[in-house]
Parts: sequence; structure tokens; C-alpha cells
Amino acid sequence: MKKQFLKILMLICVGLFAFSCSDLDDNEEVGTVALENVIQKESELFSLIERVAETEDEHEITCIKFLYSFTMLEFDTDLMVVNEYVVSSDANFTFILENISDGNSIGINFPIQSILESGEEFLIQNKDELKQAIDDCIAAQQDQIAGQCSQLLQECVWIVSHDDEDEDMYGNAVFDVADDGTFQFYNNGELHVGTWIVYFIEDELHTNITFEEQGMTADDWNFDWKTEILSDEMMRFTNQDVSFTLTKECEEENYCAQLIFSECEGIDGSEISEFIFENYIPCILQIEDLEALTDEDSIAFYETQLDADAETNPLSQTSYQNTSQEQTIYVRVNYGVANEFFIIPITIISTTC
Repeated sequence: MKKQFLKILMLICVGLFAFSCSDLDDNEEVGTVALENVIQKESELFSLIERVAETEDEHEITCIKFLYSFTMLEFDTDLMVVNEYVVSSDANFTFILENISDGNSIGINFPIQSILESGEEFLIQNKDELKQAIDDCIAAQQDQIAGQCSQLLQECVWIVSHDDEDEDMYGNAVFDVADDGTFQFYNNGELHVGTWIVYFIEDELHTNITFEEQGMTADDWNFDWKTEILSDEMMRFTNQDVSFTLTKECEEENYCAQLIFSECEGIDGSEISEFIFENYIPCILQIEDLEALTDEDSIAFYETQLDADAETNPLSQTSYQNTSQEQTIYVRVNYGVANEFFIIPITIISTTC
């Protein structure tokens, strides 16, 4: 039904603003426009039409498309014709609407009608019905977008990137959103929890984010974010001059949440798994915000803090079997040129799959 309705409003645009215009000095006639259907500049319907004229993105309000050129009349407060416009483009139409004098009006010829593919007649007889048609169209689109957004948010996880290339505070942070609107947010290995609510303000999609604990992360994220669905894989959050792009990721090996690595048991019930440490190196460096390794640098894995401190008994990075179902491993990263090192504990877990 939604698709049919979108088609309907595409059809009505052919006659939307085509007028039989009278002489501008004739105060008794205003063409074929009924005076009760003139649309005042301050009205909600005028604003709706203005937004439609400004729309360029086909994913926004696209139910009405204006077919150019057409002629439009402007009426003063006494409902006398004061201007006649030939509208030639969206940009031209937007400019004209923005410059309609306060208190003045524009008019529309009714009825607007069409025969649908089903053979049914579609009829709009006055400006109230036109406003209802536009409202219904926007509501249908809101339902469609909200459903799409809800599905997007609850599938897989979302990786954060800054639109400002000079910022990296939340680069590669991860939103994991549950069906009930709660989320887990991982940044540099730290877990934060909260909730978000998705809703519309007029025809704009918004996401209101609330972190449970106060702090820097809450200060940076606890806002109402204008939400743009860029594609099935991407969306953008914007608040004032701050914006983030969120990219969907469904493969666990392609993102890092915490320094906890799970592998399936080799034999069910054995609590023993094989761990390939070299696969975890990119995640460790990312979460610890460390520089990529060069030929001058090294990384090694140890069973104890003492071994890591002394750089003794390094473990195989290509095949290691755990000694307990959940175990701490110590990772030593040496940066040769800088003559500095970091020791990072990670957790490995053997799980039944």
C-alpha cells in the first residue's frame, strides 16, 4: 500500500500548480483558483510545499515532484493577485516561495485527480485534502525509514569514525545495540552501557543517546543526534558542528571491542582450544592506541608477568593451547627506535561452540 501511495502522489504533481491566470488588474477574478483554497505563507501547508521544493535527495520527501515549467499566482492580504510567476526549477521555486511577502498567499487549482493503475479514481478536492495527502505521504516514509533504521541498528554492530579527520577520540569505537534499545559501547577496550531512542521531528530522523554513567563519554554523546541513513551499511549522527559516521560490521574478526579473545574447544567439554595470537595483534594495537609495528619493533606473548618483564619463555604466535578455560596472557610490545615498551594483559577463553 505504501508503494502505491507514493505512486499516487507522483501522479498528482502534473496539475499541482498549473493555473488559468487572470489579468493582474482584475480584482474580481483570480483565475480558476477558489479563494478558500489559497495557501497563506504562514501556514503549515506552505511550509510543507516549501520543504518539498527544497528537497534534492531522493530519500527525503519525494512523494511530490514538481514538473516544470508552470505558472503560479501570489495574492495579497485582500486576496487580490499581486504577482504572477513562471516557475522553472526547484531552485527557482524555492527562491520564489522564500520571497512571498508575509501575509500573502499562493493558490492551487482543484480538484487534483488521477486514475490509478487499478482503475480507481484518486481525488483531492481542496487544500485540506492536499495537506492530508502530503502528511500521509510523509508518515508512510517515516514508517519506512523508522523500520529500516530499527533494523539497521539491531543488526550486527556499528563502528564509529570521526567526520573530522583531526579527531580520533572515538575512532573504531563500537556500538552494539540490542532489540530493546539498550547498547554496549566499547572504546579503547572500555565498556559503557546506555540506551537510545529513535524518533522523528517532523520529517527528520533523530537518535537520542543516553549513557548511564556520567563522565567524558557521556558528555560527548548524551545528545539528540540528527540521523541520516546514508545506505544499508552507513549512517551519520550530527549534533551542531560534531558528526560521526557509523558503519555496519557483521564479522567479529573485523572489529575489536575488548581484549578478550574466544576460540571454540577442540573437543567438546575439554575446555581446551587453539589460539593463534598473531591474529589478535591488530586488535591489541588498535585498542591500546599503539603505533603500527615496523621492522625495528617486536611483539611477544607470555604466560606470566614475570616472563614478560624478563622477555623469557615467549609463546608461539601461530599455535597455543590454553592451560585453563579462562586465562590471562601478557603481551609485550617493544618499540626499538623509541626505546620503549608496553606490557598488556589480554584474556583468552575456551568456549563450547
